[in-house]
Amino acid sequence: MSEKISKIEQKGLSPVLLEEKKSWVSVALIWSGSVICVPALMVGGFITSGLPFSSAIFSMIAGYVIVVLYMSLLGMQASDLGLPSVVTFSGAFGRKGSSYVISSVIFFCFTCWFGLQASVCGVAFSGLMMAYDINIPIWISVALWGTIMFITAVYGFNFIDYLNRVSVPALILILIYSAIKILTNPESMALIANYTPSASTSLIAGIGLAVGGFASGAVLAGDITRYSKNRKETILGVVVGVLPAGIGSLIIGSMLAINSASLGMDNTSIVNMLTSIGNPMIGLIVLILATWTTNVSNAYSAGFALLDITSLGDRYRSRTTLIAGVAGTLLAIFGILNYLNNFLNIVAIFLPPIAGVAIMDYWVIRKGDLKNWDPVPGINKAGFVSWIIGALFAILLPNFFIPTINAIAVSCICYLIFYPIFNKDNAIKGEL
Repeated sequence: MSEKISKIEQKGLSPVLLEEKKSWVSVALIWSGSVICVPALMVGGFITSGLPFSSAIFSMIAGYVIVVLYMSLLGMQASDLGLPSVVTFSGAFGRKGSSYVISSVIFFCFTCWFGLQASVCGVAFSGLMMAYDINIPIWISVALWGTIMFITAVYGFNFIDYLNRVSVPALILILIYSAIKILTNPESMALIANYTPSASTSLIAGIGLAVGGFASGAVLAGDITRYSKNRKETILGVVVGVLPAGIGSLIIGSMLAINSASLGMDNTSIVNMLTSIGNPMIGLIVLILATWTTNVSNAYSAGFALLDITSLGDRYRSRTTLIAGVAGTLLAIFGILNYLNNFLNIVAIFLPPIAGVAIMDYWVIRKGDLKNWDPVPGINKAGFVSWIIGALFAILLPNFFIPTINAIAVSCICYLIFYPIFNKDNAIKGEL
């Protein structure tokens, strides 16, 4: 391994310089590694459980197109400024408001998300190893893979880039192999062609599931796109990295769910889904690589949030990432997976409206011009009021349209209303 790859990243909350920027291919590969994950395969199965196969695919495409739209807007701001997400939010929420409140929410959510993914990986790893008559206690599997994942995040961007350059092509080939294995089986192909879901859900609900699968990760797009050279390369990295891999993962997940159900297996179990093609080793490789490439970003983003909360310098980035990773792994060992549904509801409500406020602040109030951007001292009350109203709207109307999108849209509208009220002098003078 070269010195460049092995060196721990020293860049923290300070801007990424032009000479430090990466190609859009590197950014795209990291995004592909983030969306090809075990939860995506499971979400694909969930969507198909309530929709015909063709309708399920439409909902998957629509959901990820929505995610990519707001992800690109957030990503371009980070690229313009060269700053991670927690710092770019200081314009919309104020320097203190972003550092203490928003970063605390992000740290909590992404540390827990790291723990959940490490737990899913550990449980499934122990289950898959049983196919080889190897009994590994779940807590040991969780501790092992959680540690491997957060150590990768501690090394930083270059190591994450290297991991995805190796893992993503392998994952794509394996998932294509799995799809071919299913599609060339006449019985499986007939089941997919004539598939009738066991329950009935709406197309809107299916789109909501697709959006929710990557809604939280998209909010922190800037942690990766700050390394993009310009807006064009940001969009290329996001679109090419997210759409094919993300939609493909959902579709293959739905195919695996249908296939495992046809074999009389419980298709809500990721172990059954991964072993339904008849090769446990293939399932094991997908499990490890897919979780590793995704979960490393969770620890990476949680580390930035903790760095922002503590106001430590760049050189402490690796340490705050280490703390986030250890905390997440301990949560996994002590059973955070038992609270999966409650946690996902919290994430779906409180993270997306942060994106709405940030988008309106940079692209409308500041006209998308980095020269107009400057962290607001203290707390930007307009940002906080808009964020809370967006979250409350999603809580109070959980069955109306798509809660995640509702929260973003309402926070956008509220920010445009409240910014002139709470920032009257600047609004009147046209200054920022």
